[in-house]
Amino acid sequence: MTNVFRIICFLSISFRMFAQEPYEQMRFNSYSVDDGLSQNIVEAILQDSEGFMWFGTQDGLNRFDGGNFRTYYFKIDDSTSLSNNYVKVLYEDPKGNIWVGTYGGGLNKFDRKETFVRYTAESQKANGINDNVVYNIVQTDENTLWMGTKSGLNQMNIREESFSHYTAEKDKGDLVNNVVYALIKAEEANKLWVGTRNGLDLFDIKTKTTTHFPKVKQDGASIDVRDLYLDDNGTLWIATKGDGVFFKERMDNTFHHIKLSTDDEDPVYARKIYPGDNSSVWIGTFGEGLFYVNSDKEVEFTFKQSNKISTLSEDRVVAMYKDEASNYWVGTHGGGLNYFNLEANKFKHYTARKDEPNTLSHSAVNYIYEDKGGQIYVATDAGIDIITNDSDKSGNLKFKNIIGSASEKLDDRGWLLYEDSENTLWVGLWNYGLSKYDRKTGKLTSYTHDPDDKSSIGSNYIESIEEDEIGNLWIGLIGGGLDYYDKQSGTFKHYVNDKDNPSSLSNNRVHAITYDSKGRLWVGTDFGLNLYDPSTDGFKHFQYNADDSLSLNYDIVRVLYMDSNGTMWIGTGGGGISKMVETDDGDIRFQHFTTSDGLPNNNIAAIVEDDDHKLWITTFQGMASFNPITEEFRSYSTNDGLQGQEFIRRSAFKSSDGRIFMGGYNGLNVFHPSNIQDATYEPDVRLVGVDIFNNKKTKKRLDFHEDTILLKHNDYLISFEVAATDYTSVNDNRYAYRLVGFDNEWVDNKNRRHFSYTNLPAGDYKLQVRATNSDGVWSPNTMSVSLSVIPPFWQTLWFQVFVVLLGGLVIFGYIRWRIYNLRKSKQKLKTLVGERTKEIEQVNQRLLKNQSLVNEQKDQISLQHEEIMKQNKIIQKQNDELKLANIQLEQTVKSRTKELRETNRELFASNHELDTFFYRAAHDLKGPVSTILGLTYLALKDGPDKQMHEYLRKMDDTAKRMSEILFNLQKINKIKHTNAEISEFRLMDVIHQALKDNIPDNEQIEQFINCDYYGVEDDTLIKCDFILLKIIFSNLFSNALKFSKPGEKTKVNIQFRSNEQSKTYRIVFEDFGVGIPEEFRDKVFDMFFIANDRNPGTGLGLYSTKMAVKKLGGSIIVDPSFESSSAFLVQIPFPAVVEEVEETV
Repeated sequence: MTNVFRIICFLSISFRMFAQEPYEQMRFNSYSVDDGLSQNIVEAILQDSEGFMWFGTQDGLNRFDGGNFRTYYFKIDDSTSLSNNYVKVLYEDPKGNIWVGTYGGGLNKFDRKETFVRYTAESQKANGINDNVVYNIVQTDENTLWMGTKSGLNQMNIREESFSHYTAEKDKGDLVNNVVYALIKAEEANKLWVGTRNGLDLFDIKTKTTTHFPKVKQDGASIDVRDLYLDDNGTLWIATKGDGVFFKERMDNTFHHIKLSTDDEDPVYARKIYPGDNSSVWIGTFGEGLFYVNSDKEVEFTFKQSNKISTLSEDRVVAMYKDEASNYWVGTHGGGLNYFNLEANKFKHYTARKDEPNTLSHSAVNYIYEDKGGQIYVATDAGIDIITNDSDKSGNLKFKNIIGSASEKLDDRGWLLYEDSENTLWVGLWNYGLSKYDRKTGKLTSYTHDPDDKSSIGSNYIESIEEDEIGNLWIGLIGGGLDYYDKQSGTFKHYVNDKDNPSSLSNNRVHAITYDSKGRLWVGTDFGLNLYDPSTDGFKHFQYNADDSLSLNYDIVRVLYMDSNGTMWIGTGGGGISKMVETDDGDIRFQHFTTSDGLPNNNIAAIVEDDDHKLWITTFQGMASFNPITEEFRSYSTNDGLQGQEFIRRSAFKSSDGRIFMGGYNGLNVFHPSNIQDATYEPDVRLVGVDIFNNKKTKKRLDFHEDTILLKHNDYLISFEVAATDYTSVNDNRYAYRLVGFDNEWVDNKNRRHFSYTNLPAGDYKLQVRATNSDGVWSPNTMSVSLSVIPPFWQTLWFQVFVVLLGGLVIFGYIRWRIYNLRKSKQKLKTLVGERTKEIEQVNQRLLKNQSLVNEQKDQISLQHEEIMKQNKIIQKQNDELKLANIQLEQTVKSRTKELRETNRELFASNHELDTFFYRAAHDLKGPVSTILGLTYLALKDGPDKQMHEYLRKMDDTAKRMSEILFNLQKINKIKHTNAEISEFRLMDVIHQALKDNIPDNEQIEQFINCDYYGVEDDTLIKCDFILLKIIFSNLFSNALKFSKPGEKTKVNIQFRSNEQSKTYRIVFEDFGVGIPEEFRDKVFDMFFIANDRNPGTGLGLYSTKMAVKKLGGSIIVDPSFESSSAFLVQIPFPAVVEEVEETV
């Protein structure tokens, strides 16, 4: 019986802890005018049936899609605009119309076609609304709206657009006061609760009579009602100005008061009441913040503005709303919008609070450890804390400092804890060596580094400890290598890097030590992984090899973790995590997981395994869980309740009860993995913008309400903007899209809301877009929009039919015309034949008569023949002379041809000499320029006077610019004479080499530039010329670095798509620098083009980029659809079509 009682108590306490935890850890996010909100006083909030959020302010109506605010204002010359900018109330009816009540502009109906219908006191007079100040809107049936105004109740007949009025006058409703601040439907049918400046009324819709409730306050004094709420149990809640909150139960006319203030008068201005979960309510006050009242009608939590992160932005709360994803939106008077999600805070967070007892001694949590007795230790920057056994009513952990400044025992940072097989607790304190802690006395026995004692510990900076099978300790040191501590002799043996010994430790910064399932000792350093060989007392090294994809992927090894299956996981300081795989023949290989696979960051802080064999990985940019079976990551950020984005290395631990502890610079996260559940909300996707660019480079913006998008054949680019209806953490929503009929495979667009298509062929398509919720769960809801590309008229069916018909008519007409002409010619021929027959008969007679004359002429012909023979001899002689002249002409042509060939050879040699001179001149001039740079550097270093310093600085800048010009000229010459060689290679390889060309030697790329990739994975292959493609990327990276915004790190997005239909590679290189003015976009690829004298470029980088792209048969343009960045669109056919570049320098 006692055990049953204990179980019941435990379950009740656990439920209480679970119920209170979300409120205890609640975090507020906010939007203000800095984010696009039109004004920071938000009095009305609504989510419409399409999922968009609407916010009414004192300066405009805002529609929010998760990324952008669109504001509707009053326009003096537009009668279809909003009637007044001061919005008091919003309501959407079942037909999707949004009704807007304003302060001074009456009522508006928004029809979703960007127009408002106004209902004002001036426009409708007797049968119109009776006052232009509208406080609230209630719909009682399909055709009836009720409004509370500054002049009583208004009943609207929607179809007839007419109004009836009920005021404080005896014959018109008998309200206690005409200023109706609150209005809701009562629990009884056909009745309304009416809150006025002077009290509470119950209005009967059928009889048009009013029942007044004067005894809300016990003394019968009037109350100023500002809001009303009727919960599911029939309890009526009343918010008042100056009297706090009252409630009355169903079927009970007794009113009860909820005390919100310690003041006996309770002068709290309660402005808003909104339902919570499980019969609780939220109470927004004007100056006292936000109150949470539980189901027992008790104030349990108060949320107020403070200087802490993620708190309420303003204590004057005037509006509240819960959207479909369970986000609570809070409108404030001056602080803009706040929102929170009770389900989003998945991880309990503890931090140091000087004004509160039993909290962490310091917010920087360096290590967590549990001893064999179940005591949990937390190492912080102020020493060592323990978690006490008692906790508060919310289940919050309590901490006590036992070593460090808080306990006045030691003033240093706690860095490491380890309990050996003899139950001895070893403590590592930063710069204090190794210490043995006596848990009974609290005393420390320290082992510190003594330079004069070779047997002392090698360094005072301890990073890791591991015990061997005989009870001695391996100790990893920062800067001191690896030490082996012999407990019996009390001496330390040192293992350090020796350049002359290849079997020595690879590096003296040792971050991690562990034994594997085979009893082998592994050591992680700043220069690779080491395997200890006891037989030689040396080490075998495993390091990064660029030519071996199965080698270690990064040399800085910070974490070594053995999971329950005996698999070793390696966390690196820039290469993500690696899984060690040992083959049957003993070879050690590594499988890599990086940001390309879903890891939030490649800098690993810690790894820990939960009871379900899932890995939890902390990084320098958030945390992730990893399923080793499916190899899937799930990322978490501060929006999920993490202490911060950056965690401290090694600071992670799983306790014996399955809880996981993870530390960072802003405290400690504690959670049980079984309680971490993803959100179940399934968001819709909405199309919020479409931009179309035609070949005249004009831009057209389409209305997002259109069901079908029509494109003309000369609309070469269409850009889409979409939004998911989950506002919990909009940057965590991911999108995928496809254009059925063009690319039927889904394209993962990550968290980008924009995407585009270029040069779509004529035809009908269907655009489909889907999204995840804020926890990365894909929604089954898919947005679908029809898209048609209208072909040019000469490709349309009607035009083709017309051409065929026209051709047939032409052929038919020609045949008819031909038959007619043949008949006509036949008749003419027949007549002509008759005439010719007669003429022949006449001629025949004449011939007979002239026969004799013919005989006489025969004799004359014989004489003429002799004369002809004589002339023939003369002609033969002339022919011989002509042949001789022809031979001489041929010889002359050969001579001229030989001379032309010789001239051509001389011209080719001259051109070759010119190229050689061009290359050598550029090459040889670099030497003197480098000398000038060196001399100016030395001169500047020696500290000349101020004027000379300025001259030298200008000389140095000029020499650097000349050096860059010479480098680009050599590059252009190289492109001109390069014969493209097509091969298949990884796209990421050429990108990384191009990045290295632009980053100083021995520097980390992440220090200079942030790169995000879309469609570019580690195994993405491309067939192209490696050198030319590297030149293209190198120039674009150089351009991005030169023109980055002052004081900001360069940011670049690279998109890649291989389109099988058009047989092209499509690369979009987007940088977020100072941008390219629109008037210069067509000139940036010209040689030596520089926009202005302050431009740091030479005018040759993008010119050489264009030459390289043209060499590959492709094209490059500045994509005009990217407004907030500079985007270069490169399209290369595949396999690459190589062209000769005609330009010369």
